[in-house]
Amino acid sequence: MSLSETEVEDVAGGPSTGIQKVIRVMQAMLVSDNPLPLADLADRLNMPKPTVHRLLAQLEEVGVAQRDLSGKGYTVGPTWLRLAVDALMVRAQQLPVQAIMRTLVDQIGESCNLGILQDLQILYLERVECDWPLRMQLHAGSRVPIHCTASGKLHLAQMNTRHRRTLLNKLHLQRYTANTLTDPARLEEECKAIRASDISINREEYHLGLIGVAVPVRRSDGAMIAALAVHAPSFRMSVETALGYVQLLRNAAADIAKEILAETPAI
Repeated sequence: MSLSETEVEDVAGGPSTGIQKVIRVMQAMLVSDNPLPLADLADRLNMPKPTVHRLLAQLEEVGVAQRDLSGKGYTVGPTWLRLAVDALMVRAQQLPVQAIMRTLVDQIGESCNLGILQDLQILYLERVECDWPLRMQLHAGSRVPIHCTASGKLHLAQMNTRHRRTLLNKLHLQRYTANTLTDPARLEEECKAIRASDISINREEYHLGLIGVAVPVRRSDGAMIAALAVHAPSFRMSVETALGYVQLLRNAAADIAKEILAETPAI
């Protein structure tokens, strides 16, 4: 499917190429809390409905957009999700982000990782190991549970309350240790505490003898895009000691956000 000449005509007071219109449609879907019908998208973008309809049809064709269950609203499609994760992983594994994480590991003396939420698990975009011979070795691309890890609970805490409660009631909250929270109500309380402090703690909930602390990596508008965490054996680092490194984690998270989210021109 190719764009017609009429689709690249003047829009919103200035010339706009076909690709710019596509990006604007995609951005409109991203900033909406709920899937938007065609008419609402056209109104928000100040574009003719036929133009938006054609663009959405093209995006659906390649899996970048998809309809919601009602068949009327448009949201992010599977191709877009895969591309977004792949792009973040590439950026996270490039030298600037690796250097920030290596400096953090050298300062703290324990392994650190950068993780995002994907398919109800935490996917490690990057992980930098410490030099201790005794450590849990998990490479970039590894996945860990959402309900019993510092990064996972941090992502849970950022969700819309209704979405989180629905998710917690559907998830199989497997018990990995005696400390694993498997009661949705207790996890909801934990999420409230995380939102209040902007810090998430793993108190030997996934593996006995392993603690972790995570902080958010945020966009300039405050939205969380990833979690930056430190993990260590509890005999080598207590939770209290790990919390003493929170400011270092936050500083590194801010630097990583600048590297991953370079400023983009307005569309």
